[in-house]
Amino acid sequence: MVVSYLILAGLWLMYFAVHSLLASPKVKKWTRSRLGKLHRYYRLGYNIVAVATIIPILLYNSIVSSEPIVGDIRVRDMLQLFGLVLAAYGIIVIHLSFKQFSKREFLGTPPLEANYTQPLRTDGVLQYVRHPLYSGTILIALGLWCFSPTLANLITATIWIIYILVGIRLEETKLLKLYGEEYQVYKNQVPMLIPKLRLRR
Repeated sequence: MVVSYLILAGLWLMYFAVHSLLASPKVKKWTRSRLGKLHRYYRLGYNIVAVATIIPILLYNSIVSSEPIVGDIRVRDMLQLFGLVLAAYGIIVIHLSFKQFSKREFLGTPPLEANYTQPLRTDGVLQYVRHPLYSGTILIALGLWCFSPTLANLITATIWIIYILVGIRLEETKLLKLYGEEYQVYKNQVPMLIPKLRLRR
């Protein structure tokens, strides 16, 4: 069984390594020089590859182990309820996030201009956290493990969260180069993933 878990972890690491490589500016620049006008569909192809390669890993995750690592049934019942709440909040946060962005542009379906830069968005849910899509994904990952507390799900959730945290640092480096002082001010004012609690008297 140990080998199965190592394979699972390795699959996730390979997936995210390829994911990061395809999203890197150097690879995009290289493909732009090779694909020409077809490069405008790069994001669409990127998303198709991402979905097609994640499905087999999720299926493998589901068959690696089904035995929960939490023995107490009452604790498991409470965890399941908590997991559903976390996942529900995660879905809501992701839904609110997409209201600030074009779904078609996120999926890569419209042809994009090569040098077009969107203005920095700071409204809606973005006024509470800088990366709501990642916040929602982390909530779903934690909710998955709470709902089904197996070792395989723990490995998956942990690797997902670590990757997200590393990815945020890299993404913010690019955003600072793109928007400069405007993004730095926004970064100083708005939390990364967890909104500030505002207590009313």
